[in-house]
Amino acid sequence: MNFLRVATLAVATSLTIVTLSTVIKAEFVRVESPTARILRSDNTAERDQTNERRGVNLDTIPGVTKLRGIIGSIVEKTQLQHWLSLRTSADDVFTKMKLTPVKGNLLANPKIKVWIKYVDELNKKKPKAERVSAASVLAFRYGDEQVSTMLNAALQDQTTTIKLQSQRLEDWMRLGMQPYDVFHLLKFEKHDILLNPVFSFWLKYVDKFNVRYPMQGSTRMEELSLALGNRVMSKVLEAGRKDGRTKAISAKLESQLLMEWGAKGFTPDDVFGMLGLKNIAGGGTGPILSDPVLKFWVRYMNEFNTKHPGKRTTIFDTLKKNYGDMALVDMIVAAKKVPKTKAAAKSLEAQLLNKWLKDKKQPREVEHWAFFDKSGEMIGKYTTLFNAQIK
Repeated sequence: MNFLRVATLAVATSLTIVTLSTVIKAEFVRVESPTARILRSDNTAERDQTNERRGVNLDTIPGVTKLRGIIGSIVEKTQLQHWLSLRTSADDVFTKMKLTPVKGNLLANPKIKVWIKYVDELNKKKPKAERVSAASVLAFRYGDEQVSTMLNAALQDQTTTIKLQSQRLEDWMRLGMQPYDVFHLLKFEKHDILLNPVFSFWLKYVDKFNVRYPMQGSTRMEELSLALGNRVMSKVLEAGRKDGRTKAISAKLESQLLMEWGAKGFTPDDVFGMLGLKNIAGGGTGPILSDPVLKFWVRYMNEFNTKHPGKRTTIFDTLKKNYGDMALVDMIVAAKKVPKTKAAAKSLEAQLLNKWLKDKKQPREVEHWAFFDKSGEMIGKYTTLFNAQIK
């Protein structure tokens, strides 16, 4: 039966090519002239050479290019059907089709979609246990990291990209691969991770992994924190709030994260350290008030204060506790020079001066703390307030 099917396909293809060739020749005669002399040769190479010597370019003749495309499509379809009837492996067909990257990216090759469709059709003929995804063939040939690079570079073709990425996730799930490892194999760009359509598939992967492997599972936010680190994760979510395209997903993930931290009993001071705010820049602490991570932390602090009024804390208390007076003065001086943080800096300055007054610090005692205020403005304000208080 296979032999008869292949023979029939071959005959059909031959007849189609002969018919279309006749049409092309007729078109050639019509365009040139009624009396045009055509060298009728069964040797295609000889005919092309003759046409070249005569200065004839068949591709310029109306209809020829289109007909060649039709012929090529029919031949390709017939060949694929032949391979399918023989159940030729996806890897072998990949080689036979001579699929090569275009400008370094395999997905830019127009034939890749034809091959992917072939793999789908081939898998329909196989038992589930014997099926091999197109994504796994690509991974075998190029390696997971290179496949990820190619897929990320081809995000404009989301249909093909998401199809292949979904196959990869299914393959990895069968292997029991940890979400952390999958995250890094997908090679997400940290600055635009929320814009990557595959990110939502990774989140679903985490959920499915937890169902399949409950003893190993962890939450989405725990996995994201593990993959990015708390500081980078908070930066990603903070940036996502400012982009209309990612505002919703960012708000949803942040809500989940803050809820989990609250459930674990993390205090604002705990989270301050987790976000890397305690180790901003060694001796130079000035930029902290403009750090987007601080804004993220403030939202957690506010939520914590609402739920635990007896344990309320403030930005000032936390900064003073973790940095001390001298570093706090440095922050204030630096932030007062930046329009966006000037108001916050003045508020902190007022709280710091009031704290010194409350502790009855002599102006000479706080002079060394005000080392970073080269203008002497802060110590001048404090001296005035101190003298007014003792009168």
